[in-house]
Amino acid sequence: ETPSMVLVGSPNVGKSSIVRAVSSGTPEVNDYPFTTRGVTVGHIVDNIRQLRFQVLDSPGLLDRPPHERNEMEKLTFASMAHLPTAVMFVIDPSGLSGDKSTLQAQLNVRAMLKEQFPSRPWVDVVSKGDLPMSESVRAQLPEGHLLVSVKSGLGLEELRNVVDSTLTHLAALLKQQKEDSNSNDSDSEQDEKD
Repeated sequence: ETPSMVLVGSPNVGKSSIVRAVSSGTPEVNDYPFTTRGVTVGHIVDNIRQLRFQVLDSPGLLDRPPHERNEMEKLTFASMAHLPTAVMFVIDPSGLSGDKSTLQAQLNVRAMLKEQFPSRPWVDVVSKGDLPMSESVRAQLPEGHLLVSVKSGLGLEELRNVVDSTLTHLAALLKQQKEDSNSNDSDSEQDEKD
């Protein structure tokens, strides 16, 4: 299992641009919602530490009930539910992401995901950080968020470091889970022999 970070958020918030900036992934980038129609994988390879990570670009999620989600949104949920992923939640507070991706709608999606996946390693990223932002908007953003701009390069080095440390931590957790599972399997086999 390759430790992975899935980028999630509303449509048109900059997930694909961030995937391009931090990994080998080359998802399509356009200025309209649901440019991303599937999961696009980028890789981060650290030859010195002999580590390999995946970064997944996923289709945008709208603030709506589960029964109203389209197939692309369901794919995003499936990647979170069935893969060993950390989460990078991308927020665009600029107001330029479209009427279905208002800041409040994005924060609602974030709250729903945090509730549904409470134990996932989590990083909040505010994109388009080179654009002006009022204090009232800043006050609504999650505590501890990283402010980045792919366009200007703002915060990208810090983001790469956070991605690396988060995925390194996830790799250690996955290794420990595998060792624990193997240990439990050995204990069960021994019990059967006794």
